[in-house]
Amino acid sequence: MTVIFNDDDLVNAFRQKQRIWYIYVGVMVVFIALCAACIAYYVSLPYEDPMQPVPIWIVCVASCVFVIFSYIFLGIKFQRARKYYKIVSYLSVGMKQVNNSTFLRYEEPELKDSVDYYVLIMSEWSKKKSEYMDRKIYCDKEKPRPEFASGDAVCYLTQGNVMVEYEVVGHDDSFAEEKQKEDAAKERIQF
Repeated sequence: MTVIFNDDDLVNAFRQKQRIWYIYVGVMVVFIALCAACIAYYVSLPYEDPMQPVPIWIVCVASCVFVIFSYIFLGIKFQRARKYYKIVSYLSVGMKQVNNSTFLRYEEPELKDSVDYYVLIMSEWSKKKSEYMDRKIYCDKEKPRPEFASGDAVCYLTQGNVMVEYEVVGHDDSFAEEKQKEDAAKERIQF
């Protein structure tokens, strides 16, 4: 089987999250030091000195820049790294499911839980309905996309619809053609 995620991915995701957090803490320490230096300078000035507005303006501008930086950096970069780490950690401890399905097509990549994914549509047999159902399987966009052809029989391991491992076990051209005809017929019937 081709392994998409391994133990090194968990360690790398944790390091990336920690590195981003340490960068933010470093910027925050610089901001606090700047504010402390401006307060110390302001307190050391004599009463009604013409330089009194300078440290006040420096603190105001630095505060605005720090708040904007914090919102963008924590709200986008750190959140995405944290969510990615969370998903990779779930892959190592969560319940996994092995499926045998037929690959149909790729769809547009999606953003789910702040992580970018390739979307693979697999045709899977439903025991309840006694028919083939389409199932979305997500594959991490930071990893190489699995190159499947329409009609490939794929055995894959998932955790929460995220593909962890896969193996192409066969190919069936007639199944893909039949499925496309069924889907086209269903689209014509629906209003």
